[in-house]
Amino acid sequence: MKKVMLLVVSFIAINLNVQGQAIQDGGFDNCWETKTSSKGNYLDFKDNYFFTTLNSIYKLPTVMGNGPLTAIQVPTSDAYEGLYSLKLMSGNMTSPYGDVFLPGAMGTLDIDFGAMECILGNSFAFRPTAIKGWHKYIPVAGDSAAIEIWLQKKGTVLGRGKKVITNSVSDWSEFTVPVTYTSTDTPDTIIIVFASSAAYDFTNIETLMQCKGQVGSTLYLDEIELEYAPAGIKEMLTPEVQLSVYPNPAKEQITIQIGKETEGSVIIYDYLARKVGQYPISGTQVEIGIRDYANGSYLINVIENDKVITTNRFVKQ
Repeated sequence: MKKVMLLVVSFIAINLNVQGQAIQDGGFDNCWETKTSSKGNYLDFKDNYFFTTLNSIYKLPTVMGNGPLTAIQVPTSDAYEGLYSLKLMSGNMTSPYGDVFLPGAMGTLDIDFGAMECILGNSFAFRPTAIKGWHKYIPVAGDSAAIEIWLQKKGTVLGRGKKVITNSVSDWSEFTVPVTYTSTDTPDTIIIVFASSAAYDFTNIETLMQCKGQVGSTLYLDEIELEYAPAGIKEMLTPEVQLSVYPNPAKEQITIQIGKETEGSVIIYDYLARKVGQYPISGTQVEIGIRDYANGSYLINVIENDKVITTNRFVKQ
């Protein structure tokens, strides 16, 4: 195993540049792009998307190992809603030194082979009460899947939630993973992991390569969002309706651009989920003055017909 790792380190550093990035518009319908390797083209998430996958291991040359594509784009015929869903499938990376098991995984993962470490987390300054979405699960030989979320401040865990899926889920089913907080502090980092095999450990590269599970265990995901208190406040990680905010960061005014004609309201919440403003929108664009807002991060919910249709964030400087 160490020989494999040394060869990998000497050849390539896999770049998953999302550390510190905000949640971007899009979702599983818009986050894909074709990437290239010596083995040919493959699909993976865009570099500026909020989440990343383990698909970049596919870049490794065959002599170093044949890494599987464990995150797969699924078309609308098998999506809960929209154009696509995400399929995570556990598999083996074959190499001259033996097989290395890789769970189908997606989340706030940054893998640095040069430093021989896994970096978990994106910058985040809110306190969600739960992560929600829709899933299906097809385990192999008693395998289990996991959905995990935790919030940190300066490396200290403030809140955490985890769901282990042990049974087969053949039809699209909604899941909710509540976050239990042990501190009232505001986080600076959010860590989210979805895995089709639950016996994972992303502490470092060596523990990643020692994950356990069954090849072929498959977790489907769609329409993932964060939920806040009071009820009704949401942050959609995969919104169907695009929402752009510019400039961002901003000092005096923001322009909100929505990807469809909308008759409803724009509601803005601060980092404690307190409503600080509500503005009508009729069309696709609205300008909002924020000069009197305190500096910090804000969450936007767009409401139409009493339903949150899209969300985004901005920073007031």
